[in-house]
Amino acid sequence: MFAALGHVVMKPFMLLWLYTSPRSWRGLPIPESGSPIVVGGPDPLKVLVSGSGIVVGYGVASNALALGGSLARSIASLTGRGVEVATLACPRMTTTMAKSRLTPEALKGLDAVVLSLGTFDLLCFLPSRRWGRGMSELVDSVLANAEPNTQLFIVNCTAPKMSHFIGAYRHHLLRLTTAYNGEIEKLTHRQDRVHQIHFAPQPQDAEAVQGRESYRVWAEQIAPDIAQGLQGRPHPRGDV
Repeated sequence: MFAALGHVVMKPFMLLWLYTSPRSWRGLPIPESGSPIVVGGPDPLKVLVSGSGIVVGYGVASNALALGGSLARSIASLTGRGVEVATLACPRMTTTMAKSRLTPEALKGLDAVVLSLGTFDLLCFLPSRRWGRGMSELVDSVLANAEPNTQLFIVNCTAPKMSHFIGAYRHHLLRLTTAYNGEIEKLTHRQDRVHQIHFAPQPQDAEAVQGRESYRVWAEQIAPDIAQGLQGRPHPRGDV
């Protein structure tokens, strides 16, 4: 009850902060939707990255410089294969929104789907069990809509440092982040096609994001689990 009440109070407050605070990431540039990022090479992999937070690409003007492009280059380097990465992002994407967008058409022919969700939910104190139920429904939907061999990777939740907020808020944010990641871990025990990526960058405020360099560093932390999870897996596309 108290967790739900905290969410009811925090959501309008965070929306107000997001739209009015000079420290909000809302004023940072973000890439426009565009074509997938392609790194040439043999036996190409097709990947879709979807979510909020770091997937959006705050601070850069092109997906080639954001997480999608950085992941394409990192995965190609690790596997020696060609890689095509498409990005489907929204600053306030929820599990419900992701479920509606990750249709059979959007997931057709993919080797991997990478999800990174929960940033805004964390900041609004959405209870972890409620978030976990939403993620469970999303995972079931993705597995049903995707090809039988498509692998699903879920990146651990992270939250901005929020150093200008009071300590009690930041401490609860850390506890809730741990709880969200526990919900992700539960999902990996249900299906061998679902993988958790243990991503734990140093928390930082939005204004500290260093453009393409930050995304390069984050991709180098995320890509190894994807490369390993795809190793030896058959393509979902019969023409490859």
